[in-house]
Amino acid sequence: MALLKREHAELLIGIGVLALGLGLLLFTFSHALAIATAPGEFFRGQFPQQTPQGPSASFTWDTNGSNTTTVQDTSRQGDVAITSWDWNFGDGTRATGRNPGPHTYANASVYQVSLIIRDGNGKESRALAQVQAVPMQPRSGDSLADPTAGLQLSFDLSGILQPVAITFLTFGMYVVLAMVGGAVTRAGWNMIKPKPETIRVRLKPKHLTQAIEEDAPSMVMLPPPPAR
Repeated sequence: MALLKREHAELLIGIGVLALGLGLLLFTFSHALAIATAPGEFFRGQFPQQTPQGPSASFTWDTNGSNTTTVQDTSRQGDVAITSWDWNFGDGTRATGRNPGPHTYANASVYQVSLIIRDGNGKESRALAQVQAVPMQPRSGDSLADPTAGLQLSFDLSGILQPVAITFLTFGMYVVLAMVGGAVTRAGWNMIKPKPETIRVRLKPKHLTQAIEEDAPSMVMLPPPPAR
């Protein structure tokens, strides 16, 4: 009875181990199949999302034939609203605000006016204009984008290495899970598969003595060797 219970326990353990191995294999192959059928979704999730769009600075200016110029902000915001405007009128005078109002120059000349804007994400943009403050000669114009803005390049190696590392680790994890699932499945099957029957014969000492005595008449007695 005890042997029967032990066999049942081994059978249940084997079934549990086999189910665990098959579950690991099913999990691994289902996820691997999902990646194989839609690889774009997987790789898109590993690489960094597109950086927020920043603002674009621009403005117009008008002198109305005097040393006084009026600037008008025409900037475009990016993903979030613009939060600050920093004006430089080129003669040492600065101002803040979207439209700071008229500015009068002490001397008639050409001044470089600049505008720097920033948004809620900390992104900034700059625009420049050559303002001609000449009496009796009305002048107006539009700003130009800062020519040095495109030269500020940055190379973030971590943005490339991190997605590649995650991709290799993901596929490596699936390979390991497949190997573990296969090993567990094999172990479970070995526990529950039919085993060849063995016949065990156990002889007690008295039975062994009786068997030897029964075979004694058939034994041939050999003469002793001659003495030298």
